[in-house]
Amino acid sequence: MASGRISARTLTATLALLAGLAGTSILASEATDKASTFLEQGDLRAATIELKNALQKNPNDATARLLLARLYLRIGNGAAAEKEIRSAIDLGVEASLWRLDFVEALIAQGKFDDAVQRLEAAGELPAADQARALTLRGDAALGQNKPDEAREHYQAASAADPGSERAGLGLLRVALKEGDQAAAIKATDAFLERFPNNTEALLMRAEYHRAEGENAAALALFDRVLSAEPQNLVAHLGRATALIGMKDTDGARKELTATDQIQKDVPMTIYLRGVIEFQDKNWKQAGDYLDRVLTAVPGHLQSQLLLGIIRYSEGELETADQYLSNVIKATPENLQARKVLAAARIKMREPARAIEVLEPVVQGADPQTMALLGSAYMLQGDLERGQEWLNRAVESAPDVAALRTQLALTLLAGGQTNKAINELQSAVDLGQDILQADVLLVLAHLKNKDFDAALEASKGLEQRRAQSPIPYNLTGLAYMAKGDLPSARERFEKALQVDPAFVTAEINLARIEVAGKDLDAAQRRYETVLKTNPKHLGALLGLAALAELRNDPEALVAALERAKDANPTVTQPGLLLTRFYITRGDYLKALAVANELATRFPDDEPTLQMLARAQTLGGQVPNAIRSFDQLLRKNPQDPQLNYLAGGARWKDQDHTGAQAAFRRALELKPDFVDAQVALASVSLDAGDPETAMQSAKALQKSYPKSAVGYRIEGSVFAAKRDFKSAATPFKKAFELEKTSTIARQLADALNQSGNTAGAVAVLTGWAKDNPKDLEAQAMLGLFLQQVGRPKEAITVYEGVVNSDAKKNPLLLNNLAWLYHKEGNARAQAVAKEAYDLAPSRPEIADTYGWILFTAGKKTEGLSILQQAYLAFPTQSEIGYHVAVALDALGRKDEAVQILRKVLRDNPNSDQAADAAALLKKLGG
Repeated sequence: MASGRISARTLTATLALLAGLAGTSILASEATDKASTFLEQGDLRAATIELKNALQKNPNDATARLLLARLYLRIGNGAAAEKEIRSAIDLGVEASLWRLDFVEALIAQGKFDDAVQRLEAAGELPAADQARALTLRGDAALGQNKPDEAREHYQAASAADPGSERAGLGLLRVALKEGDQAAAIKATDAFLERFPNNTEALLMRAEYHRAEGENAAALALFDRVLSAEPQNLVAHLGRATALIGMKDTDGARKELTATDQIQKDVPMTIYLRGVIEFQDKNWKQAGDYLDRVLTAVPGHLQSQLLLGIIRYSEGELETADQYLSNVIKATPENLQARKVLAAARIKMREPARAIEVLEPVVQGADPQTMALLGSAYMLQGDLERGQEWLNRAVESAPDVAALRTQLALTLLAGGQTNKAINELQSAVDLGQDILQADVLLVLAHLKNKDFDAALEASKGLEQRRAQSPIPYNLTGLAYMAKGDLPSARERFEKALQVDPAFVTAEINLARIEVAGKDLDAAQRRYETVLKTNPKHLGALLGLAALAELRNDPEALVAALERAKDANPTVTQPGLLLTRFYITRGDYLKALAVANELATRFPDDEPTLQMLARAQTLGGQVPNAIRSFDQLLRKNPQDPQLNYLAGGARWKDQDHTGAQAAFRRALELKPDFVDAQVALASVSLDAGDPETAMQSAKALQKSYPKSAVGYRIEGSVFAAKRDFKSAATPFKKAFELEKTSTIARQLADALNQSGNTAGAVAVLTGWAKDNPKDLEAQAMLGLFLQQVGRPKEAITVYEGVVNSDAKKNPLLLNNLAWLYHKEGNARAQAVAKEAYDLAPSRPEIADTYGWILFTAGKKTEGLSILQQAYLAFPTQSEIGYHVAVALDALGRKDEAVQILRKVLRDNPNSDQAADAAALLKKLGG
């Protein structure tokens, strides 16, 4: 409703003023005279026709344009008024004739800031205009949600013109804005005692009746206005609004047809048509009408509110967020907008932003608001506060089954299954036919492993909803959980018989096929689902699971990529794909997927956690630390997050920060074994064996039958190079848990403490039972070589080399050396294979070069030996081999220099005696 209606008397006065001005372009015409007469009679439609006819004949008729603008202002069409005023400005009309009308047109469109700027730019106004200007300034301030400032302007206007009805009306609007409706009604009634025929006050009083649901009383006042002004557009629109409130949509449509006859394309008329379609849930038609309103009046809050609700219903959540945020910014007290906005943000998995909207209004709020806040906390992972608010909602409305169902969801998430079952049973017993409660009750029994109770609940639902596939599907799930696959299959097939389009049953039948190891049949079922629903998430993830069972990584990635692209609002496919790449060690691809996912879901905590893991493993450790810090600010009590954050800091060589994070994880979860192990490991890495030993002893005390504490103790002694002491806890660990890692740790400790025979015994026993453990076999070969059992070492090495498709160059090198010592002709070929795999390793180059030299390929052998010597000039055996080769090729002086260096650098090496003898022979 426009702020200050222009009366017919004012329009006529303007016509007289224009007629008195010099200049033919703004002289009154016969058409404008007729328009004035129609205005006096209250016939706005006829006046409009006359003025439009005048402009059709003479587009430069400034008088007609200004009168038409004022007529548009009278009916509340600010956009049309602005257009006509701008045309008059282009025709050179003096500013004093249009400047305040222009301000009023801006206010009618919600352009309050522009209106204030126009008023400020106008400067000092004539005394006759000051009261109206102050009133308009009050209207703009009220539109800017500044009621105190508006009151000051209206009071100033009343002081300038004590008889100003418009200033008095402004004060009434301030009273309404401040929310004290009783005081506002009282003030309106007092105003009507002074001005009983004031149209706008009558309309305001009618609106108060309508706001209270007193639509009949409102209609009576609208009719009173229309008896005096049959073409009063606002009264017609008010009648239509009241009729909509009375559910008389046919009557409302007729009333809106009448408004079209007065003025076409009025935004309020279009808005009310949108409201009618909205009530009938005709979302598209309603949205089309409301979009038209916002095109004409971009700041129209009611249209934005309804469009926000419509877009939410259509799943366009980001668009809904934009509209509803605008509404709340302008009217923070609008609870409906807050609730729908919160629901949209919950659906977008942005719980923090949902909480931000609800918390300012939740005290004393209705149960639905409490339930929404509880759901938001639940999604954020704060189950305690989520449960608290849902409990309050149920206490406020104990007979609402839907609220009990929501509370049960929180209890289930918090692991309180029995309490959840009680709430769900209460919801079912209320008899409000909340299917979700029945479904959750069955699922809760299944979670509790009470399969018979689940069957009882689902079969009861079968009787109540025999024509729905859902009960049969639930019974199938219960049978499946019991391991009765034939009965489960029968129920799933029954669900499909009731509703062939119920793809959930088809998915569950695919699960039965997988359980029976018929992967091809499972794939056919998933593909059946995808024929009718190519984007079905469950079917696409099912194909990914089949690919994993078949060890087909390409098919797995293809299925997850397809699921991710087809379901852009869901995080699960992206999370699974990231996890897959991480498990394969393809950290760059994991990081790429996680980054893309985090861009789409910036507030989703599982996504951010996966991104942080990928950043840690993908080499972006500083970014990972920032990501974990962001997560921990929201969830400082999460032990897993603290543990993962510690891992990132450890990788960043921040041992102190890592230790603090692991300790925090243990404070929050004292039985967190991984955190205890990590604390011990990072402490060892930081040179803090005391802390590591404390962790080891704590684990041994809490888990005496676990190897982990003893392994850590052994590692502490090994870090101190006290291998004899290390062997004892490693032996205890191996007794408790026979694994390859512990076997190798024990063997290494025994070997390092001088008991190589004991190390061989441990690995021989392990290798006998685990012939495919190539790491242990390789270590066994090395120790056999050390204790002088070359033939056995050769056998072990050959077994490893023949089994290892990747070929380990160090093992090949050891095998070549043993072949060489045994005089085996295969030595040269194996040495070359090792050299080709790792030509920069000096020990491998030395072996290959020496074997070539001793095989008579002296020059080639020397060249490779010199390559090894350049890489490792302090290694005595390599130096000795080079000296021998140089001597053989007649380069005695060079040989002498190298021999002297060997004896100087390593006088006690195994090669020292041979080097001294050769040096003496060469006369050095």
